[in-house]
Amino acid sequence: MDISHRKQMILAEIVALHTDSGDPIGSRLLQEFLRDFSVSTATLRNEMAQLTTLGLLEQPHTSAGRVPTELGYRYFLNHLMVAKPLERAEKKAILEEVGKMDTDPDKAAEYAASSLANFSGLGAITSTPITTETQISYYELVKVGRYNIAVLGITNIGALKTRVCRTDAELSEADLDMLRRLLNNTLRFVSASDVSEDMQRILLDRCGDQAKRYAPVVKAALELLERAGEVRVFRSGQRNLLRFPELNDHIDEVVQLFEDKEGLAKLLSREGNVECYVGGELGVGFENLSMVVGRYRVAGGGHGGLAIVGPVRMDYESIVPRLNAYCNAMSEALALR
Repeated sequence: MDISHRKQMILAEIVALHTDSGDPIGSRLLQEFLRDFSVSTATLRNEMAQLTTLGLLEQPHTSAGRVPTELGYRYFLNHLMVAKPLERAEKKAILEEVGKMDTDPDKAAEYAASSLANFSGLGAITSTPITTETQISYYELVKVGRYNIAVLGITNIGALKTRVCRTDAELSEADLDMLRRLLNNTLRFVSASDVSEDMQRILLDRCGDQAKRYAPVVKAALELLERAGEVRVFRSGQRNLLRFPELNDHIDEVVQLFEDKEGLAKLLSREGNVECYVGGELGVGFENLSMVVGRYRVAGGGHGGLAIVGPVRMDYESIVPRLNAYCNAMSEALALR
């Protein structure tokens, strides 16, 4: 869509004013902020009417001003947005937050959800990293009770996975040593996609007459490997969205978005740079919400997602560069650890 420079400036200013107030913007208020243009309110009303005809603005009430439409925000994001540079204090704050993260990428993703919610004052959603081939690089067994064994696995991206099983008979340290060697000799760097029923039978055959006693541990180790690549989603800051009046009548919409773990996992697991999803671009029923999504990387080629959720009128010019800086800092920290 090709529109004149004046219309572009009017649209950009309406986006900025509506972001701050949440109210429809009239021609008189717009004139006060467009001092570089020597135009009358009548001319501004005419330009706003044409932008409305183009579908970039809408008039919520008969006598009210205009607000940007979903298409208007998309045009703004694609053609007019000017990212607000980070202050030195903001860069320092992001680095300090990332520095507090655990070396385990899964725990880092969990921490990032609450961190981003506090940092942005909006909602935040994060996902654990995934790789094309999730593998376990080392297995450990820990006795956590007379009959309970914790099976621990370190993945190829440095995440710790745990599964606890219960055995019918008490296992000695010698039994655990034998099982530890078996698992590390046969299942290290095996892809989760290669797990099959035959694999359990083969492993138990190697256990000889101890197969029945060892079966729960072997089964737990295979289940751990099979589920090692599952994406976990963490949410935080839902209450922050209640301060936006336009969302007070759309609480169900907010809850639905935050509870859609499967949909969020798919969205945050995509490759790419920081992206903005405005209103209905998130799907049917989410017309009042927007999401800015970024990706962070970890050692081993894995990547996870970080997202900021807010009303459609969120301050994209501020959020996009700050989320990008957070992603870069988190990527650098987790790749080096």
